[in-house]
Amino acid sequence: MAPTKVEVTGVTLDPTTVSVEAGKTVKVTATVTPADATDKTVTYSVDDDTIATVTADGTITGVKDGIATVTATAGGKTATTAVTVTAAA
Repeated sequence: MAPTKVEVTGVTLDPTTVSVEAGKTVKVTATVTPADATDKTVTYSVDDDTIATVTADGTITGVKDGIATVTATAGGKTATTAVTVTAAA
């Protein structure tokens, strides 16, 4: 008998809001529930890559002044973080 597949019931991002200077980075962490979900693979995306970019591990880089939203997706569930990018000092 095949092992029981445990579906993802939710995903959260920490922190839920971040500020970063252009050219700097900040990391967000996704938590998938339940902890024993069969596939806890998380993918990250950003709604405006002219403001900020995000890597596969949740590292956000500020590009220019503005506000963007980073989304983490796992098992069809999503969570978002608001990213405010400010000009480098």
